[in-house]
Amino acid sequence: MLSLALLATASFAAATTPEAATAWPDQYVVANNIRIHYWRTNTPGKPVMILAHGSSDDGMCWTNFAREFAQDYDIIMYDARGHGRSDPPRQGDQVDAQVEDLAGLIKALNIQKPIVMGHSMGASMAIWFGAKYPGVAKAIVLEDPGLVPNPNMAATMNADPAKRMATILEGNNKTVEQQIEWCTKNTKWGLSECNMWAPSKRYHHPNTAIRLTGTRPATAELLPKIQDPVLILKADAKDDVKQQNEKIAALIPRGKIVHITGAGHNVRRENKQMTVDELRAFLKAL
Repeated sequence: MLSLALLATASFAAATTPEAATAWPDQYVVANNIRIHYWRTNTPGKPVMILAHGSSDDGMCWTNFAREFAQDYDIIMYDARGHGRSDPPRQGDQVDAQVEDLAGLIKALNIQKPIVMGHSMGASMAIWFGAKYPGVAKAIVLEDPGLVPNPNMAATMNADPAKRMATILEGNNKTVEQQIEWCTKNTKWGLSECNMWAPSKRYHHPNTAIRLTGTRPATAELLPKIQDPVLILKADAKDDVKQQNEKIAALIPRGKIVHITGAGHNVRRENKQMTVDELRAFLKAL
């Protein structure tokens, strides 16, 4: 069993797929006292769109989706703390560390009024960011955020950190080919999406299992504080769950929720066309 002591900072070498090798250039920036790694399309004169990935993914996981918007937006796909090539969490990190990482990234790159889109963990962070820094973003897009309390997710987050570390390390030690094989057998994303997803598991740092300091405010408390326009792209669900989601989404002063037909938690991967169409319409209306 792994010790609860911090694991030494390490570079988990990941095999590079042909698609990843031809992606946009990457750079680093120091923000909120850590080094953050990001990929950027560098489209001069275009509005900035910042993409925040979900837990255990990294910035490259947005590649196929970002291609849909790369001509019209200057897209930044960054690695969250403890993911990709960004620095890992440390003992004593505050529970809003990822929120401050994003705020620091925006400041360090001198970005004005970005569109912030987050998936899962990234969506949870984006909700808090919007509430804590109202008016900084031009708009916020949430891909399947947790609106209704999920007992399974709570149990996962409250699990023994040592066991969570061991699970993450197990993923680090699987080959990219093994991850691609699992992905193609167990999802309907397609090979290209699996190719982008697989290397991120080798970079996911076990220190992300550390329990952070402090308490996150309830989502229902945060949503009314967001002044920016918000689009929620939610997974498909039964009618009663949809109604619960819509009730919570109504707390956002300028919010809109769309349930994406046939999509599960990985909304953009499971119904990409509807996700792209809804986002385009939302952005056009801005």
